[in-house]
This record gives sequence, structure tokens and C-alpha cells, in this order.
Amino acid sequence: MISKIKTLCAISAVIFSILVMKSCCEPENEIKKAVRSQLQRYPESSLQDIYKSFFQDEFGPGHLLNDTVGARKYLEYELSEMTSSENHIAEPCGKGKNFYRVPLDLVKDGIISDSILFAAFMESAALFKLPDIESWKKKWNEILVVIEGMNLDLPNFDQDKKVLAEMLDQGESAVHHSQRYEELYRPHYRIMGRAQWERLKAH
Repeated sequence: MISKIKTLCAISAVIFSILVMKSCCEPENEIKKAVRSQLQRYPESSLQDIYKSFFQDEFGPGHLLNDTVGARKYLEYELSEMTSSENHIAEPCGKGKNFYRVPLDLVKDGIISDSILFAAFMESAALFKLPDIESWKKKWNEILVVIEGMNLDLPNFDQDKKVLAEMLDQGESAVHHSQRYEELYRPHYRIMGRAQWERLKAH
């Protein structure tokens, strides 16, 4: 009887250890999956571009919308200037927990109206509360450790790492895409929450 109890305890300990290891590995695996997905879509991404994706999943569009009228006018301007690349697939920001990048090609090609897209964009911004900068800084440093362990040979990695660290130390968090990313991929999109995107897809 005692030996059976010891065996059951040993089995329980092994199962517990496996579950703990699995829970510890999941966040790291999610980060790696997100980074690999970014580099598969945009192989010339820099650390700055990867940071932007994770930042957008955490912050959404809220940091951009102090001026609603200006945001609407800029959307109209961007649509008038851009050429459609027929990209109609929204992509998750970062780990895809909170926000998606919705391509403006959907509007340019007449699939979604600009007013409907802008309303979903605004709703996403209004409902999201900006995280504390120190909490984000800690989270980014955890993401950075995983990225460094992937040995990706990203362009200008050390310089980007230094600039991002200095920026966060100064209490700033938002960045643009890198110049090379802009030139190669010419991104045109708006950020919106998962719920808003799901509703928009069904419209």
C-alpha cells in the first residue's frame, strides 16, 4: 500500500513538473512564433519593426487619437495617395492577443467603406486604456531576451536595441517603422481590436 502511494506521489510530481515547464515555455514560444511570423511576412524587418508590432498589440491605436478630425482627414489623404497591393488579410500585432493591422487595401478596393473602417478604428481606440510605461518597459525587456536568444542577425540590431532602451528610459514608447521597412513594404493599415475586426469581417 505504501509503495503504491509513493508511486502515485512520484507520478503526480512528474506531471506537476511537466505542467509547470509547459506554462513557463508558453510565453516564450508565443514570442518566438510572433517574431518568426513577422520575419516570414517581412524578412527585412529590424528590431525596431518587431518592437512596433508588439507595442501595437499592447497599446493599440489609442496613443494616436488625440485629434479625431485630424485622424479622419489623414485616413482620407492616405487613401487618395496609396496604390492598392490587393492585400486583404488582416494580421495580428505581436502575439495577436489584442489588436490587428487591417490593410487599407480593403477600403481602396471597395470591400469595406472608409466610414465603417474608421468607426471600428475609433471604437478600438476609445475602449483601450494605455498601459503603464514601466509595465510595458518590463514586458519589452522580457520579449527582447527571447529575441536575442533566437540569433536572428537582424540589421542594426545593437543600435536599435540601444535607441529603444534610451527611448523607454525617457518615458517614450511609440516608434515608426524603419525607413527600410517603409521603402520595401509601403505599409498602409489601421489598428483595431480583435472584437472590432471580427465584426468588420462579418459586415
